[in-house]
Amino acid sequence: MLVLPLVWLLTAVGVYIAALRCGMTALRWAMAALISGPLLIPLFNSHKRLLLRKVHGCSAALFRP
Repeated sequence: MLVLPLVWLLTAVGVYIAALRCGMTALRWAMAALISGPLLIPLFNSHKRLLLRKVHGCSAALFRP
């Protein structure tokens, strides 16, 4: 019974920290994570990748093996 709200809260804290580290609007992402929980993580990752693509340009190699 207590596990689900705890997972939602920990997800919001994790998304907040990740958004701060990436230079995104952290409070907005944390509020969205409080509402949707772990379902927000794929959306957050894709948005972060789009911001990287916007900053570096389309032809830049973002990830090198």
